[in-house]
Amino acid sequence: MAEASDHWRDAGIILGWNPGLWDEWPGSFAGVVASVAAGTPYVTQWSVGSRKEVEPGTDAWLLRQGGAYGLIGHGTVLTHPYEDVHFADPRRTASFVDVAFDELVVEADRVPRDVLEVVVPEVAWRFQFRSGNRIAPAPNLRLRELWRDALAALG
Repeated sequence: MAEASDHWRDAGIILGWNPGLWDEWPGSFAGVVASVAAGTPYVTQWSVGSRKEVEPGTDAWLLRQGGAYGLIGHGTVLTHPYEDVHFADPRRTASFVDVAFDELVVEADRVPRDVLEVVVPEVAWRFQFRSGNRIAPAPNLRLRELWRDALAALG
């Protein structure tokens, strides 16, 4: 599987969150943000749509969708994809990975989509309709820098 590993080396994956479709954070999203800020990564299962290939260690970027679009989190993929019951339709299945979110921000502090489009134009930020889209290594490295700068600006 060296070929798959090479394909994912330094790459990232977009994990979409639309609160209108799913908002089942334990307690609340703000509560999870506070817990992560206190040093406890939030480990959970996340859909990657129909994707069958993602390598553990891949950057996972949480993209707020359905209104206040923008980047609101970073994590690390912990597992290869596995099939489980679809989060919105128990009659279907989808591919999932386990992910550890190590940095999350409240929606008001998101990196807006307009900024993402300028700094990482290779990603079609306006057309992210599902989770699981891969970010190539060079754009992913710029996304890491943008994220670090955004967190530093928050203090």
